[in-house]
Amino acid sequence: MASSTVRVIAHFTVLRDKVDAFIAAARATLVEPTRREAGCRSYDLWQDAADPTRFVMVEEWDSEAALQQHLALPTLQRAVAALRPLGAGPIEVFRYQSVAPTP
Repeated sequence: MASSTVRVIAHFTVLRDKVDAFIAAARATLVEPTRREAGCRSYDLWQDAADPTRFVMVEEWDSEAALQQHLALPTLQRAVAALRPLGAGPIEVFRYQSVAPTP
């Protein structure tokens, strides 16, 4: 049986002169608050070692319902709106579910 958790990976490309501002804003408006939300198992920001303007947000949620509750929060919408001007392209978001058997 597959796990009911949901993983989300969001890709961001940031303007070269906005990298530090993006990291600070993402930590303050997304990472720290989201980690305290019900149903959030992990929420981490990663920077590409080869290209410092590329980032991924790697998330794990207890369920699709927990993720949907997160996506509906006005604070999330405000955070994304604040980060968009720092970006050099669209935010790409992908959802994944495990197909491996649960140990």
